[in-house]
Amino acid sequence: MANSHQQQSFAVLGIGKFGLALTMALLKANQDVLVVDSNEEVINDVAHLVTHAVIADATDEDELRDLDIGAFDHVFVTMGENVEGSIITTMLAKKIGAPDVTTRANNHNHRLVLEKIGADHVIEPEQDMARQLIFHQLHPNIVNYFNLSKDVSLGEVKVENPNFFNKSLGELDFRKNYNVNVIGIIHDGKLNQVPLATDIINPHDHITLIGSNEDVQKINETLQENK
Repeated sequence: MANSHQQQSFAVLGIGKFGLALTMALLKANQDVLVVDSNEEVINDVAHLVTHAVIADATDEDELRDLDIGAFDHVFVTMGENVEGSIITTMLAKKIGAPDVTTRANNHNHRLVLEKIGADHVIEPEQDMARQLIFHQLHPNIVNYFNLSKDVSLGEVKVENPNFFNKSLGELDFRKNYNVNVIGIIHDGKLNQVPLATDIINPHDHITLIGSNEDVQKINETLQENK
């Protein structure tokens, strides 16, 4: 599987509302995504969107091994309502050798168990929402922010720096100059999901970026400068 900074491989195990939202964010970020769910109807609904979609029982070790889950850069276990299933799947993914496993927890006790069995990251919606609120207060220019993995973030940033106004993405070359990719531009409330090098950044546009946690926060600081 790919291991480069910009293109990595992700497996999403469990396609409920959260799993689907995560999958769509990864696809917009042009990432390699495998989705797994035991519900055939759910898989059929997303099969045309993703790199691979498989009907499988993620709590079955043999089926996870057949999917080569250990070879993915990042594994997300998103079956939060199924507490037992999420625990078993997390444990098996780590046993098979998945290097980075993020699991959704329903509550604090669920989180403690997941951390105990080796989950690399645990998402607990209420606690994470509180932390995100504080993050936004400290970084007001980042409209939306989401950690895709331990090292990679997706951020929606408001452009306030005049040095970026009325320039094309090609001129600004975010990838070369700031080590991030621009995957969306919101102008006057309208989203451009596939921005081209010729597209212009207007004053106060929102741009969606993907890159390392450090690089996303650095470009946020740069875009806030008003001088």
